[in-house]
Amino acid sequence: MPNEIGETQKELAVAEKIFTNAPNMLVLCLTVIGLIKIYTRFEKISTLADNFLAFIALGYLVATICAYLVVRAKGGARRVKLAHFTDVLFLVSLALTAGVALFMTFALAG
Repeated sequence: MPNEIGETQKELAVAEKIFTNAPNMLVLCLTVIGLIKIYTRFEKISTLADNFLAFIALGYLVATICAYLVVRAKGGARRVKLAHFTDVLFLVSLALTAGVALFMTFALAG
């Protein structure tokens, strides 16, 4: 039982951090999408980076909602499973964001 309580507290702490950081990443994605749109309009080129970032932004949105549900949940195994899902979704979105950043660095370099 004490191990289960420690696991729940750890998951809650991670969910709180995701809940505070995922919206910032969502806004970052939206800002970069706007910048890409401006850049591609002036340079008369097209890129898939903005499309990928739109889907990544959805990942951050779902991670934010799930983290909120974890923080508000009363406890139990369901909370831990949702916290694990939230954690994985946030990390996948973060990795994809880094991938798009690498793509933009090399593909959009003048």
